[in-house]
Amino acid sequence: MDLIAEIHAALGKEGLAKARWQERMRVALALLNLVFLLAYVGLWMLTPLGTAAKRIAGGHPWPYALIFFFGQTLFTLPLAYLQRWVELRLGTTRQGFWGWVADWAKQSAVNLALMTLLFGSVFVVLVRWPQTAIWGFLLLTVAFAALLHALGPFLVRLEHRTEPVRDPELAARIKAVFDRAGVPFRGVYLARAGEKTKRSNAMVVPKAGGYQVVVYDTLVEALDPEGLAFVVAHELGHIKHRHTQRSLVLFSGLLFLSLILGDALMGAPALEDFPLFYLGTMLAFFLGSLLMNAVARRWEFAADRFAFELTGDLEAFKRSFLALARDNLSDPEPPAWIEALLHDHPSIARRVRALKRHAGGGTGG
Repeated sequence: MDLIAEIHAALGKEGLAKARWQERMRVALALLNLVFLLAYVGLWMLTPLGTAAKRIAGGHPWPYALIFFFGQTLFTLPLAYLQRWVELRLGTTRQGFWGWVADWAKQSAVNLALMTLLFGSVFVVLVRWPQTAIWGFLLLTVAFAALLHALGPFLVRLEHRTEPVRDPELAARIKAVFDRAGVPFRGVYLARAGEKTKRSNAMVVPKAGGYQVVVYDTLVEALDPEGLAFVVAHELGHIKHRHTQRSLVLFSGLLFLSLILGDALMGAPALEDFPLFYLGTMLAFFLGSLLMNAVARRWEFAADRFAFELTGDLEAFKRSFLALARDNLSDPEPPAWIEALLHDHPSIARRVRALKRHAGGGTGG
């Protein structure tokens, strides 16, 4: 039995139906996000809301941006709950309603702070230095990308409780993978994701000149040590190929161009046109993200090859993808147009075929 057939068998008829429904809901949520964005900007542009916010903010960009994004947080609350409803229908969440509310509030507070900081700063540059705003955009986008990178470990721990892995054998096995890859090792941490979700994941985050592994407890339960070592090796592939640094450059460039297009759509900088500037920036960023996703999918193939070359364990590759597909209800062969529009990872079927070619036909499937 090849890997795709094994995934189908592991999901079962009901699980595969849920996986395909999940893909359709991703499309629906993306469209609804666009509708809500247009509706919210229209609300500010076509009603006295923008004028009232300008008066409350005293004409200052940062308070105005804070009011704007706070309103958007409340306006899009139905979308956030719709996402929870999807998780409930899929059976992937273990979180109660009030736990979800607490997480939504924490994540919304972080997003509110970041969006206010970015767009408030951008508008200050536009108003005070309109002739040289392009250089201000460049500095702000680079600084913002660096800030997001620095906040990565904090955001991981904001979502789930983490603690050092207490299994010395597992920690030693993962350290051995780091040593073979030539990456400084800074420990293994267990994210208590199973308190909230059935989904599984693993990531490598920077710490003190090196990297540490953060692995969901759900993945530790689902995989043997060899399979987990392959997942870690894949993440180290991104580090060795400098995908993190390259993604920061791409993100900065995309945000920079999006801000320029948003400025062009707005015309003369005025707080009343702040919503229009935001709309233009976000639409441009969405279109540019299609290219970023295409690049990210190519990087996943490279990380798979690195993991195989480092471990030489094709069976661990198969087991890791089987566990991830089962835990995350992943459709191994989603429609190509959905993958192109919404996925930053290639489908499992494409990854299996690519690694099979690289390994000379040894994986099956």
